[in-house]
Amino acid sequence: MLANCANPNCSAPLHSFSEGRLFQFEIVSISVSATDNNSGPFDEKPAAQTVQYWLCSRCAVTLKLVLDPMSGLKLVPQQTEAPDVENLQAASQAFRKPGSC
Repeated sequence: MLANCANPNCSAPLHSFSEGRLFQFEIVSISVSATDNNSGPFDEKPAAQTVQYWLCSRCAVTLKLVLDPMSGLKLVPQQTEAPDVENLQAASQAFRKPGSC
């Protein structure tokens, strides 16, 4: 997982963790077995596993990794849009008012 860039179109070798971006995900798998008269539903304990993936410096500028519960690991574009300054200022002012949530 960590030997190369997680981007399948790149596969740059990992030389140092100071280059690029490291992603860590916790995957919880739940095994659902059929119920019978002797056991209740969902009586198995979920198994957790931590996995790491790395994107090289070139890929990490424009891409990021996300874990979708239904479809698995996805490589998606970074958001390059600037935040909406007006909405941030309004939210900041509302936060400063006593009794506001």
